[in-house]
This record gives sequence, structure tokens and C-alpha cells, in this order.
Amino acid sequence: MELKEKNPAEKTKPPVSSIVLYVAFSVAAILALASLINTIIVYSNNVDQYVKMGYPAAEVTKYLVQTQLLPGIFESIAITGGIAIILLGAGIINHKISKCLMLLNKNEVSNEATKELVQEENMPAASTDSTTPEESTEGNNEDDQDKKDDEDNLAQ
Repeated sequence: MELKEKNPAEKTKPPVSSIVLYVAFSVAAILALASLINTIIVYSNNVDQYVKMGYPAAEVTKYLVQTQLLPGIFESIAITGGIAIILLGAGIINHKISKCLMLLNKNEVSNEATKELVQEENMPAASTDSTTPEESTEGNNEDDQDKKDDEDNLAQ
């Protein structure tokens, strides 16, 4: 039996920011569809009203298609649909970048751990005294001053 190596990049869930972008894409796509349906309904209502007023249906549709239907369809597809497509693309890009950064961070952590182990092996054992030479001389100077003060007080 062979053990298969798991690839963590393929098994991960999308980050929260990508999920938010996907939800925003869904909302924008629904709004684009609703706007498209609304434009068609308004167009058909206007055609019915003009026909009821006595205008010929062919002439009404000829003018309203150019002035109302096509601009409304292109507007809903171009603006709201375009925003939806941009949100989807941003979500996909964010998901892929997050995967790459996660893998990069894992590699950096393993590389740093390896470097630290190598450095610890190459370094000689350090003494347990953690004071620096400056700290040790400062402490001695303060002790000397305290001794002089004590001697002065005894002399008086």
C-alpha cells in the first residue's frame, strides 16, 4: 500500500474575504437579472399603452426598441453585470493569492526552523549569566557608593 501525500493547497477552504466577494457577486448578478426583467416589463407595458391610445403596434415597437428597450438591456448587462463579473474575478484572484501566501508562509516557517537548528548546533554553549559587562559594572558602582555612604554615617 502506498501512502498518498496530501496537498494542503487543494484541500483548504476559501478565505472569508473570498466568500464575501462571492456573495457580493451573487447579489450583483441577481440585481442585474432583476434590472433586465424590469426593463422588459416596462417596455411591454409602454407598448400596450401606446397601442391602446391608437398608435400602430409596428411603429410603436420600432421607436421604443431603439429608445427604451435596447438602452435598458445594455445598461443592466453592462453596469450591473460588469460589477458582478469584477467581483467574481476579485474573489477568484483573492482565493489564489491566499493559497500562495499560505504555502509561502509554511515554507518560510520550515526554513526558519531549519536555520535556527543549524545555528544552535554551531554555537558554543553560552554561560548562564545573562548580565552584560555594562550592567555588572553599574551594579558594582552602586554597591561601592552604598558602602561609602554607610561608612560616612558610621564616622559621624
